[in-house]
Amino acid sequence: MRRIACWLLTAIAASMWADISLGGSSATGMGGAGLAVIRRPTAQSFQNPAVIAYVKGFRIGTGNIDTTTQGASLSDLIDDLEFREGSVADLATAAGLLRRYAREDTHLIITGDFGIIASGVGISVGGIVDARLLPNAPLQNWARTDGNIANIPANARGAIIAVGIVSLPDITTGVRLPSGQGDLAVGVRLRNLKFYYTHYFADQAQLQAGQAATRAPELQGRDYLERSATSVDLGFLWRPTGGSNYTLALVVENFVEPNIRFQATDRDGNVFNFKPLTRTYNAGVAIELATGSLIAVDFVDIGNNAGKGEIRMGYEQRLGRGFALQSGYASKTGWTVGMRVGGFNIAYSERLPVIVSRTLNF
Repeated sequence: MRRIACWLLTAIAASMWADISLGGSSATGMGGAGLAVIRRPTAQSFQNPAVIAYVKGFRIGTGNIDTTTQGASLSDLIDDLEFREGSVADLATAAGLLRRYAREDTHLIITGDFGIIASGVGISVGGIVDARLLPNAPLQNWARTDGNIANIPANARGAIIAVGIVSLPDITTGVRLPSGQGDLAVGVRLRNLKFYYTHYFADQAQLQAGQAATRAPELQGRDYLERSATSVDLGFLWRPTGGSNYTLALVVENFVEPNIRFQATDRDGNVFNFKPLTRTYNAGVAIELATGSLIAVDFVDIGNNAGKGEIRMGYEQRLGRGFALQSGYASKTGWTVGMRVGGFNIAYSERLPVIVSRTLNF
């Protein structure tokens, strides 16, 4: 966990002023849309396992290496957060960290995938880290209107909650089933998961001292919880025969749901049932034009089972061999822009969308 998180941080540390995505997939530059895209099947197979059926020969590929921040700059968070196995901050200094970021909720999400594919079968590793600094309403109000440490209200409270999920490894395979009406591809991704969870909180006295915080009760005295589990994703891709230039996709993330659930507490200490990975249904359509244009639309988390339901739209225009520009819009995170040079993609957004294969119910 520590090595993977540090590797991801190193890869994105060059951009301290914005959310940025580095990797082999253009989906992020297209607002996260791309479930039905097969222009670059090696990269897109990390999002829709059915696309792996279109990969020929031996390939080394990456899914997007993304970092998304909200409420604080990436440079500040990298300076202050300590990514080590199972944790995101030093317990002895967590209260001071919560006091520093008391004005609003702060999120940091890091995702990435890397693997090899050989003629429709792939093995990859990857994961997602989601760290949050969550001051309650009285603490936020104090930070915005007063700021005097002596005046921190008695009911002020802040929490640090972090979830890390690593695939060790993902095994993906897919087949194409051609017919007279079209070409159906079916893919399956088996995930062997390691799950880490930690939660510290600080009350008025701890916030004023700016030092130690308290472990949340669900940790039962430990620094973090660790679980192992297995999940299965399904992907489908349909290409009609004839002169049609569109493809349709369906991805069922966590078709077999991992057995990760327990009673946790929120920022105010209220108990709730925590289940970070739930089944989601996602559909997409992509249209390729003779002009080199690509249009993609995805419907994410249909039914809002994980609370992530949204529409994503994207556009890519080829401008020569190995070069393309992208733009897109996601209804929850806004606009993105990107570019592709050779097999490398870079995307920028005020807040990047999280790709479908890394959705957390958190």
